[in-house]
Amino acid sequence: MSKHERLRDMFHPADGSARTIRELISGTEALLRSTASYGGSEIESARDRLKQQLEAAREQAKGWERIAWDRARNASHAADDYVHENAWKSVAGAVLIGVLAGACLMSDHRRR
Repeated sequence: MSKHERLRDMFHPADGSARTIRELISGTEALLRSTASYGGSEIESARDRLKQQLEAAREQAKGWERIAWDRARNASHAADDYVHENAWKSVAGAVLIGVLAGACLMSDHRRR
């Protein structure tokens, strides 16, 4: 798995909001296509407003995505910098977690 894929998975919205927005945009585009043959000034006016709102929603979603990627990149760089500046602390922390996990597994194994 590439660094890009790991970052994407780490910061992918768990609540599905990105998927919901994509579905909304897709549904709106389908509605606009299906009503393309209808005429009348009211329908044309409504379609124009809907197109403008759709474009605004796309731009806002792109902005959110850029902000999320910037934050993910900053967090990644901060973590990378911390590990490089505190290599021994990072190694000691990983060893401690490994020892604690091993102790918990051994304790659980002995109870059975």
